[in-house]
Amino acid sequence: MSRETMHEAGGQAGERASLRPALPWLVVTLALGLAAVVIGLVRLDQLPDPYPVHFGPAGDPDRFTDRSPGAVLMPAVVGQLSGLAVFATLLLMRAQGHRAVVPPLAALGLVIGGGISLISIAQYLSADAVPPPWSFWLLLAGIVVTTAWVVHASVRSSRRSADEREGWKLGGLVYSDQDDPDVFVPKRTGVGVTVNLGRPMGWVVMGLVLLPGVLVVLGVVVWT
Repeated sequence: MSRETMHEAGGQAGERASLRPALPWLVVTLALGLAAVVIGLVRLDQLPDPYPVHFGPAGDPDRFTDRSPGAVLMPAVVGQLSGLAVFATLLLMRAQGHRAVVPPLAALGLVIGGGISLISIAQYLSADAVPPPWSFWLLLAGIVVTTAWVVHASVRSSRRSADEREGWKLGGLVYSDQDDPDVFVPKRTGVGVTVNLGRPMGWVVMGLVLLPGVLVVLGVVVWT
């Protein structure tokens, strides 16, 4: 494989990937988080009391609490921390040299951190503190799309075929190799990819991939 091809696939092994492509996504995420906090504090006295903190599938509030700065700002703060946690995983990707994964992973951080901030802003600006019902589903769709982008970019940055790898377990069903820098690897049998459970990033990305499904299950349990 030529040096140019290796560069397009995510960089050569041992070469650190630049995080500059992630900076615009990070700046937008932080800006939206700051805007949410400022708007929430400015609008605090105009928000209803009790304050809605949980919504049903149709977007109708079904749980309330006493209005307070903590109750009002909690979703925006938690959203920012969740988004920043995704950005933090870029430090691992930088060490592994996967350039191609940096933009989609940064986009996922923006969708989570910035998306929740936008929903919070819409809630703060609403007279009844109820954001548009479609905003929750739009956030979930954004998480699914950017997660798929992360998986696709990770597969393209893979530098070895399934048969060249030595970390297959359970008859080729599970892959775990801590010396393999690839997070996603082609399946040994069938079509698609699997996660390298020998890398810490493999467990992180697996959690991100499963997150939409977990949210749906929790929503069904809580709402029914």
